Amino acid sequence: MSASDDRPSILQATAQNRVIAAYEVAPDRVAPQLPDGLVPDTRDGRAFVTIVGVQLIKLRVLGVSGPGFRRVPAVELQVLVQETKAPDRRGTITVQAHVPRHVVAWGARVLYKEPVSVAPMQPVRRERGETIEMTYRFDVAGREQRLRAVGTHPPVMPAPDTRGHFLLDRSWRYGAGPKGGRVRTRIERPVAPVCRVAEHHVTVQWRAVYGEEWGFLTNREPTFAVLVPGSPVTLRWRERRK
Repeated sequence: MSASDDRPSILQATAQNRVIAAYEVAPDRVAPQLPDGLVPDTRDGRAFVTIVGVQLIKLRVLGVSGPGFRRVPAVELQVLVQETKAPDRRGTITVQAHVPRHVVAWGARVLYKEPVSVAPMQPVRRERGETIEMTYRFDVAGREQRLRAVGTHPPVMPAPDTRGHFLLDRSWRYGAGPKGGRVRTRIERPVAPVCRVAEHHVTVQWRAVYGEEWGFLTNREPTFAVLVPGSPVTLRWRERRK
């Protein structure tokens, strides 16, 4: 057992209806946005930026659940990363997250040191026979932003050599710490079965929502997407790194 596994859990939940739309980009596009000690995690020479929609249910924060935590949606822009001195330590760093509740945003900023803002949000799930359609709508900069994927049952476990497995096999969440350092949080979330995505679409005003440095994603379609019906997730107490 590692020292990280000995740390108390911050959050426990079930992650439902997780949609991950991935953009393959040149590593030098995202490397300048990363804190010291992190580099883009690449596959076949390409880095990955992802926009992720998820619903957390059965949520417990520091062992406590409450009416405001029964079902919490979120949309996050992330970069897949690895540690410079430990390339086998792979995870994600959140560029910006949006949630619909102030208390959730405040808790994430305090506990995880992640950039989280409040935005009206409406996750919509439609199921017809073997088809699942999951849409995350959130309002930022006076406009509706949208992340959508259509998957088919039954879900299957992604093979270890696939892009889907590479996307999901992440054991750490990173944040920028004070004075150029960083913090990391152990995330325990097994690679889970995924539905085959037949359609995916992202409508986001990239510059307005995430900043000028992400404008290069304007008018680009995701390279691929995955839809994960559900998986348990635990976040351990953060660690500060220099």
